[in-house]
Amino acid sequence: MTMRLDYSEKRDFTRMEVEFMLDFRLPGAEEMQQARGRDLSGGGVRFETPREMEPGMRLEIVISPQEKLTPPLEATAEVVRVEPAGEGHWVVSCRFLEIKG
Repeated sequence: MTMRLDYSEKRDFTRMEVEFMLDFRLPGAEEMQQARGRDLSGGGVRFETPREMEPGMRLEIVISPQEKLTPPLEATAEVVRVEPAGEGHWVVSCRFLEIKG
């Protein structure tokens, strides 16, 4: 896992640039899908996925740490920005609406 803290940003929460895997569920979907996380903060998450999304969509997100000593982070999030990442992939930025666990 790679991690970099950036304290120069004017944010409510410090963003940690980390690489991790996360699972998300689209509205009305039964199954979770996987994505590669790019960064994480107390206010939201940014990840890369082959799935194009629209701002305003709500997702269920689960981030499971590699170490089983820490429980997974489960949250409801809203897509706030979607940017092309090349080769049919998208970078999706979300803000947390509710952190469940």
